[in-house]
Amino acid sequence: MARRRAEERVSAEEAQRAAEELREERRRVAEGAMDEMLQRKLQQADNSVGETAKPRGGAARVSLVQHRRDTVQARSTLVDETAEYVGADDGLPTAEMTVAGARRHVKLDSGARYTVAGTDWMQFGDRVTTEAPVDYVEGIGGFLLDVVGVWRFEMTTVFDEVISIDACIVDGCTDEFLIGVDLMRSHGATMDFNSNEVRYSRTGRNVVIPFRTCSTAGGARVAVVRMVRKRQLEGRTVTPVEVSVTAEDGETGIFLPAAYTGAVMLAPTVTKVRNGKAWVPAVNAGGERARLPAKRELGTWIPVDSDVAVLKMSGELRRDRVKVWIDELGGDSETPLEDESEVEVGVDDDDSRSLIVKLLRVYRQLVQDTGDCPPATALSTEHHIDTGGGSPDHAEKAQAGSDRGRGGGDECAQNVGDWRH
Repeated sequence: MARRRAEERVSAEEAQRAAEELREERRRVAEGAMDEMLQRKLQQADNSVGETAKPRGGAARVSLVQHRRDTVQARSTLVDETAEYVGADDGLPTAEMTVAGARRHVKLDSGARYTVAGTDWMQFGDRVTTEAPVDYVEGIGGFLLDVVGVWRFEMTTVFDEVISIDACIVDGCTDEFLIGVDLMRSHGATMDFNSNEVRYSRTGRNVVIPFRTCSTAGGARVAVVRMVRKRQLEGRTVTPVEVSVTAEDGETGIFLPAAYTGAVMLAPTVTKVRNGKAWVPAVNAGGERARLPAKRELGTWIPVDSDVAVLKMSGELRRDRVKVWIDELGGDSETPLEDESEVEVGVDDDDSRSLIVKLLRVYRQLVQDTGDCPPATALSTEHHIDTGGGSPDHAEKAQAGSDRGRGGGDECAQNVGDWRH
C-alpha cells in the first residue's frame, strides 16, 4: 500500500512538472509570435511609404466590438476610465467546452469567415506552421486587429468528444473565442436554432455541440436535453441519469420529458445545472435491463426565472401525516357510510381507499341525502362555459345531468340554473 502511494505521488509530481514545462514553452512561443508580428508591422510600414498597404487576403470580418470599460470597474482596477476593450457582440450563441482541464466559453459567429481567439488563449493551445489566411480582422465599426498567427486547440464537448479547432490569434482581444464558418464548412455542420445545437457526422458518428442563446424578448430559452453517456438501467429500479443542459452553472430549470424511451419512464423534474449537466430520475418499469444510449434525446429544459418560486414537497401528504390529520378533524370516522362498499373513490389499493373512505366518514354530509337535492357526490355536474352566440350545449347537459340525479326535483333544476347564471 505504501509503495503504491509513493508511486502515485511520484506520478502526480511528474505530471505537474510536465504541465509547468508545457506552460512555459507555450509562453515562450507566444512571446516570440508577438515579436514577429511587431517586426512584420514595421516592415510593412517601411515598404508602404507613400502608398496604401493592403492586408493579405483582405480584412476578414468578425463579430467583435469595442466596449468602453465600466467606470466602477476602471476605478477599482486603477485603469484609465476612457480605455476601451474588445469583446464579442452581445447575443452570440455560446457553447461550453473543456479546454486545458477547465470549462470555458466559446461563441459561434456565423458571420465570420475564420475562427478567431484572443491572446489569452495562446496558453491553452499550440502554434501551427500554417500561414494565417489574413493579416487583419475587421470588427463591427471598421476597426482592425492584427493577426498574430494560427493556434490549434483541443476542446472536449459535454459528451466527451474531442474536437480540434484552428484559430487565428488576434492582437487587441484577450479572452474571446469565436468559431467561424470555416469550422462549419470543413465538417459540413448544421446550426439548428430550434434545438440549440451544432451537429455534424464524423467517421460514422454524430457530433453534437449544444449552445445557448440569450433571449432579449423575455421568452423561455428552451433547449434539447440529451443523455451525456450511455447507461444500463436494471429492471424495476429508479436510477439517476446525467443529461446535458445548455445553461449557466447554478441555474435552475424544469426538465420536461418528450421523447419516447420504451420501458424507461421519465418525470418532469426541477433540477440545477452544474458544468453543463444535470441529474434526472429514470424509472425502468420492466423486469429486463433497459439501455439509454449516449446523446439520446430525452426532452427539453426550460429555465425558471428568478422571480418564480419553486414549491417543494413538505411531506404533509405522506400517508401517516394524512392519518393524523383525519384523526384531528374530530368527526365520526368509525361509523360506516350507508352502502359504503359501493362508494367509488377512484383508487384501487386498499390503503388509499381506506384513507379516503375514512375522510368521507368525517364529512359524511357529502354522501348523505339530506333533502330534496341529492348529495354532492351523486350529482353529475358539468361547468357551463359561456360560448357567446354559440349553442349552449354545456348548459343543456348540466340541466339534463341534474334531472337524472336521485331525488332530483325542481329544487335541483333551480340550483343548476343558478350556477349557469
